Amino acid sequence: MASKPAGSGGAVQNGTTTTTSTYSTNTDSKNAAFETQIIILNQCRKIFIQRDYTRGLDVQFEAEYPARLTEKVPRDVWENTITRINRIFADAEAITPQTIFETVLGCFTCYASYLVTKSTYCRKLDELQEFLDRENRDIYHHVGFHIRNPMERGLRVLEIAMLIRQGEIPHEEPEIQESSRPIRTI
Repeated sequence: MASKPAGSGGAVQNGTTTTTSTYSTNTDSKNAAFETQIIILNQCRKIFIQRDYTRGLDVQFEAEYPARLTEKVPRDVWENTITRINRIFADAEAITPQTIFETVLGCFTCYASYLVTKSTYCRKLDELQEFLDRENRDIYHHVGFHIRNPMERGLRVLEIAMLIRQGEIPHEEPEIQESSRPIRTI
């Protein structure tokens, strides 16, 4: 019985948005009967990748390879993913003649121009969501992880949920410090 992801979506529980991940299990390779499982991401264990402030306040995340991905995701795949995420944010925040024109046009039209067209920043955020959906579907769901859009966490962290199916008991692992920086308590 092979398991593969079918996509992800959102569900509403008790008035709060809960992101879920849907999996399909192929029960017979000849007929296309699929069983769907819903995994609530807010109930999964998580890995947090912190923002990297070494180059200022630009949005970028640490490229350090998380220890919990070691056995399931090759280092080069992780590096390609985090590099692409950081590049999308760098492109979104870049000051170009196009972004200057969009801003000036927005000011002159009392931002009515944004009703007709999306800003470069919004287009880049859409590109980020499409990229994460594709990476999750093609790579990370197959090995039991789900990368959430950093916009859902206020651009503070990049969250990776370790997917656990209904009825599975999570393996008790010792907590691993993901960052090499010491923890400061206040």
